[in-house]
Amino acid sequence: MIFKTFPKIVVLILLGSLCLTGPTWAQSPSPRDALMVEIQKRAQRDVEHHKPQKTLHELDLLFGEKAKVQGVSISQIEEWYEEAYQSVKPEKSWLAEFMENQVAVLGWGLAILFLIFHFLREAMNKFVIHVFTTTKNWLYRRLAGYRFLHKIALRRYRQALIDKFRQFIIPFRPGRPLNMGEIYVPLKVKGTRDIDQIDAYQALTKHKRLMVVGAPGAGKSMLLRHIALSYAEGRLTDLPKLPVPILLELNRLNESDAPIKEKLVKILDLHDFPNAHNFVEIGLKSGTVMLLFDGLDEVNTSERQRVVNKINELLDKYPRCSAVITCRVAVYHNEFAEKTDQTLEIVDFNDQQIWAFLAPWQKDMPDGKSIEQLIRTLRERPRIMALARNSLLLTIIAYLYTDTDFVLPHSRAEFYSKATDVLLDQWKVERNHYKAVHKRMVLRHLALFNQDSGAKRKQDRRSIERENVLEQIKLILPDFNLADEDVEPILDDIVERSGLLLSIDGGERYQFAYLTLQEFFAAAALRDDAEQLLTRFKADQDTWRETVKIWCGLDHDSTELIRAIYAEEPIMAFECVADAQQVSTDLADEIMEYFKSQLGTADKKGEVINRAFAAIASDIRPRGQNVFGFLADTLADTEESEQRRVAAAKTLSMSNLSQAAEVLVRYRKIPEVRSALRRMGDLAVPVLETLAKTRG
Repeated sequence: MIFKTFPKIVVLILLGSLCLTGPTWAQSPSPRDALMVEIQKRAQRDVEHHKPQKTLHELDLLFGEKAKVQGVSISQIEEWYEEAYQSVKPEKSWLAEFMENQVAVLGWGLAILFLIFHFLREAMNKFVIHVFTTTKNWLYRRLAGYRFLHKIALRRYRQALIDKFRQFIIPFRPGRPLNMGEIYVPLKVKGTRDIDQIDAYQALTKHKRLMVVGAPGAGKSMLLRHIALSYAEGRLTDLPKLPVPILLELNRLNESDAPIKEKLVKILDLHDFPNAHNFVEIGLKSGTVMLLFDGLDEVNTSERQRVVNKINELLDKYPRCSAVITCRVAVYHNEFAEKTDQTLEIVDFNDQQIWAFLAPWQKDMPDGKSIEQLIRTLRERPRIMALARNSLLLTIIAYLYTDTDFVLPHSRAEFYSKATDVLLDQWKVERNHYKAVHKRMVLRHLALFNQDSGAKRKQDRRSIERENVLEQIKLILPDFNLADEDVEPILDDIVERSGLLLSIDGGERYQFAYLTLQEFFAAAALRDDAEQLLTRFKADQDTWRETVKIWCGLDHDSTELIRAIYAEEPIMAFECVADAQQVSTDLADEIMEYFKSQLGTADKKGEVINRAFAAIASDIRPRGQNVFGFLADTLADTEESEQRRVAAAKTLSMSNLSQAAEVLVRYRKIPEVRSALRRMGDLAVPVLETLAKTRG
């Protein structure tokens, strides 16, 4: 009888030994292990007292603080608790009873088997774990769509989001990411009035559907990524229904006519929640998913209306579903005004936000450099200080200041030019296989190709297929006296050493690290061809708007281009004057005189006018002094309308000049002027301190 049952016994012993985790020695449990044990004991008590399983929110309340100290995520707490809860049973398992009944029979044989398997256990453990994991994942991918596994699928989805978004990846700083929790600065958004500024998360709790607009690099994409990360870490508990966010980059719809629901299912699949068709359908109907649509401006102009229609149809079909849509402010034309509860604009960083954003960089700054020194340098350069109020450009500034010997210039175009030069040449000369000038020309060519893709080839202008990249590089290499075999090496050199161009989708496609950089290189590619730039702008103003403004900031005469644009779109010409390095005085004066009468316009056009005046006023040269005097006189003139005086105050505060604070403080009794002073942050402090001493 023993010999007949012996094979079965061996199998059972093998399985039992594989479940062992290895020898243990008496030692004090680590704080993390102690926390796990505490959670397991809580689960055991809940079973003994016939209590239902704790919810994620309840677990966060019980163990959240301890978990933060030990670096344990809320999803890990949930997993420990659930496993312990399910494993506690009042009766013994059949395996335990069987083993007890066989102890007398096994005798010395059991001891010998344990001795053998003790030496084989590690290898066998790895094998069995591999088989078990492979089988488990195979089953999971086929069954995850069923409702009974949604809880497990969501736990894995949350972990995938944490893995993807918890680090702030800086493309040109490979291997040295920052923690998203440290680098993220709560964004302020404004509503109908400039003084109505609230935190973006407050807006989420008040409105089911939001349209969020902002300048290029203002932080729109970072906001949506942070929302997804906050959900994954269990911090999105203030929203009704605790919705599951799904982030879809809208440029993915450029070349696809597939239903948006299919794209949402694909996004979940990419984040370890496969076969989620039923989950998406139920979530859309019940309002338990939140749609995060990022970058309407990155949809090709020719495809934008189609994408807008698809989103509107989806929002109409599922009225309970919440949504946040982002777009560049200059490109948004109220396409979702009827489907969203509120349109909010991300405002520039104030001084406190700049300090908070820079704080995580301090530990990497070399001796002799500090945040205080960087802030002083920025204040000496008002135009660059204006750039620093944008999260994308502040990232580049912080990197260049911290990791290189870069000296900040005084204009936007000069900043882009010198910054990209540094990034292309940042490695030691012996590690650069190709000249920076050649890599720069490649990037210019690819940027122009990408900018043209939307209109000419009806393709996504943000990314390029690898085949097209290689083909385009091959076209220009003969100009550098390089051979066809240099195509892939020079591409790899750019991607690996500069961070300006990224390999995405497993190397199948490439895109510029930021759209703003693509627009700069496209402007540089057309540096000596204003006519071609103008033709492109007239054909697709939304795509070429930023490129034209950057082009005007390059070191050449922009008079004729600005004159032609003035005849087509005056307000765009005014923005170009603000950026221009060189433009005819007569033309500049004509444009400025026209817009002086427009100061105080209440709509989106008024915001553009204010920014253009502020950019010109920040220049200490004669044209800037003229505009500064005009703004100060308008604020001082009590016969001017309230709208014009308020606009003048706001524009002065945006100039980033200390003398602007000196003007504003004279009219501090006006509420809107006090708001303008607050916007100036630390620049206004010395003036206010002097005032306080005088009054004291």
